[in-house]
Parts: sequence; structure tokens; C-alpha cells
Amino acid sequence: MDLGTISSRYAQALFTLAKDKGEEERVYEDMKMLKQSFLLTPDLKVALCNPIVSIKNKEKLLVDAAGVNVSDLYRRFVGLILRHKRENCLLFITYIYIHLYRREKKITRVVFSSAVPVNEATQRHLIDRLTQETGDTIEFTGEVKPELIGGFRLQMGNYRLDASYASQLRDIRERLLENK
Repeated sequence: MDLGTISSRYAQALFTLAKDKGEEERVYEDMKMLKQSFLLTPDLKVALCNPIVSIKNKEKLLVDAAGVNVSDLYRRFVGLILRHKRENCLLFITYIYIHLYRREKKITRVVFSSAVPVNEATQRHLIDRLTQETGDTIEFTGEVKPELIGGFRLQMGNYRLDASYASQLRDIRERLLENK
């Protein structure tokens, strides 16, 4: 059985149990925090896969990585993962659980990048408009990327709109070089 299949089964089982107990949102928050910890601390994955690190220490790492006040279900799930030596699947499980939750709750993740911070009124307008268009709840993340020079990039699911000055300048440059 491959890593994806195993991860999918664990994530689906956790999601189903969390739903049955009415804790799917709390576990979702724990999993989002764990995902952030994996992204911000690459050594976390290294420590989890290290056979010298005890199960107790791995469990403490994973509980701490998910935030201050994690759910009991998350704690028990981490224990199960470690007892079955599936820590190498945990990052995949995290992503799959997050995906299952968002699909179930009709949440669309939007990443809006601009050269300068977007004011709250503009952000609220964008969220309201996207909610109206999709019928979904919008989970908005704003990023400041000075290299865009101006304009913005919007990523929503698999859709990406690049209206940045940097990409427009790059396109102009490429057209000029083609016409030499």
C-alpha cells in the first residue's frame, strides 16, 4: 500500500470520527497549525522520522506543533499514528484532512498577493464578492510581495489570476525580445 492510500485512510477515519463527535472544526484548527509547523520548521519532519527520538518526545513535539490548546481527539490520533509507526504519513494526513474539511464545509481558500498591504475595506469587499460568486465561505490570506511592483495575484483553488506589474513588464520584455 502506498503512502497516499495510507494517509487518505487515516485522514478519512479521523475526519469521520471528528464529525461524529462534533469536533471536526477543532481538529481542523489543530491540523492547520500542524501544517504551519511543518512548513516553518523543516526539522520537525526530520525529528519525527528519527528512530532515536522516543515516541513520548515525538508525541510532545506534535502536540506542541498543533498549538496551545489541542483537542483530546487530536492527541489520541497522534498517539495512534506513533504507535503504528506512521509518522512519515502525518504531513499527507494533515493536508488530506484539511482538504476533506474544506470540501465538506464549502470553504474556498484564497491567496491574495500584492506589492503593498491591502486595507481592510478592500479585503472585505473582495471576500464578499468571492463569497457571492462562489457561494462558498472564503478563507482569505493576504501576502505582501514587493517584487510584484504593483497590481496583484489572486489564487483561488486551481484558478490563478496574475495582474501584477512585474508579470506585465516581463511579458512586454519577452515580446520585445521576440521582435528583434
